[in-house]
Amino acid sequence: MNFFTKLSLCFFLCLIVEVSFSQIDSDALFTLPKLTNAEMLGVITPNTGSLVYNTDDNSIYKFDGTNWVKTDATSSLKSVVLNRVGGYTLPNLPNRYFDFPINVAHTQSIDADTFTVTGNGAIRVLRTGVYMISAELSTSNMPAGNTKYIIGAFRNGGLIGYLTRGSVSLPNRDWWGGTGVLMYNLNANDVINIRYVLNAGGTLNGQYMNIGITKIK
Repeated sequence: MNFFTKLSLCFFLCLIVEVSFSQIDSDALFTLPKLTNAEMLGVITPNTGSLVYNTDDNSIYKFDGTNWVKTDATSSLKSVVLNRVGGYTLPNLPNRYFDFPINVAHTQSIDADTFTVTGNGAIRVLRTGVYMISAELSTSNMPAGNTKYIIGAFRNGGLIGYLTRGSVSLPNRDWWGGTGVLMYNLNANDVINIRYVLNAGGTLNGQYMNIGITKIK
């Protein structure tokens, strides 16, 4: 077989392959059910192992028997981050809890299939799992003397733990900030409230405030 014959044969085979692939009917391809996130979450008693294509975030989800789980490698870590800087006050009374004055307007990032911000310092988790909860607050005018402080996490209205607590002693009115982390197992639709206690008296100027919750398992 001479060179030109071989070249003609190769061209012919390539043409057959191209025509064959171009003639595949799209209806013959395997297609997953296409649902919005609301439709997916609204499926009644889905079978374990069911797969759907979520059109809201263009991802494939698998039902693990309890929750719909995104199938990509990064789906295990879901988070919400709220952040607020300056321009607000921190009300305080002796030994009284106040909600963090931070809400959906201060959202930096959120995985909407796992979290919903429902109010001041309030976040609803939509999936059962283990979560890491962190929070920070600070003021530019903490008074001199000993001041008790607490940052607490509440689940469905009940205290589940302290992110941080203690007493700060300042010689003069000055900046002060507190931060802490708590890990906890939460159920779908639990509402987490982050609240603080500051036995400072008077009006405190809020400076840096942050809430972060991450699903780690």
